[in-house]
Amino acid sequence: MTQSMADADLALVRALQAGDDSALDTLMERHREPIFRFVHGYVVNEADAVELTQETFVRAYFNIGKFKPTAKFATWLYRIALNLCRDHAKSRRVKHAAITDSLTPAETDTDAERDLPAHGRAPDEEAESAEKMRALDGAIAQLPHDLRTALVLTVMEQRSHHDCAELLETTPKTIETRVYRARKLLAELMSKAGF
Repeated sequence: MTQSMADADLALVRALQAGDDSALDTLMERHREPIFRFVHGYVVNEADAVELTQETFVRAYFNIGKFKPTAKFATWLYRIALNLCRDHAKSRRVKHAAITDSLTPAETDTDAERDLPAHGRAPDEEAESAEKMRALDGAIAQLPHDLRTALVLTVMEQRSHHDCAELLETTPKTIETRVYRARKLLAELMSKAGF
């Protein structure tokens, strides 16, 4: 069985290529959340993640004619998202924001933390947990691009090494090595941060 035969999205892609714009809605429904989680894990900032996720589908729509079923549609879509994340990381605006963010005090009450149910932890434990999460986000952002991408895909997205290798056009062993190196570097960065 070829990859294109195993691709559940292929019929929708063909419909979209034939001009049926409603097929895009279904494809977006299927892939919006996983693409958002991937992008958010990469760029950390939720507003940027929403914007990049939307841009991923815009680019997919305008380039759907270039899609060839030699790979799964989801793989092609993740490549678009990954390229957007790379471009975003390189942009001057992001580098400037990282510098100014490091000069301003961090908020202690993020949306994600407000939504978590209380488990009877003391305020000092909550503050320490929030501080550790900020440190972890910062450490992930410091990882080299190839290590961060492998880590986000395998740990946060829970994709197999094989899927990641296909997406990143490398081998599963390379993905395994990158994840190992990313975890090791994260442990060093967290240790330097006092965790």
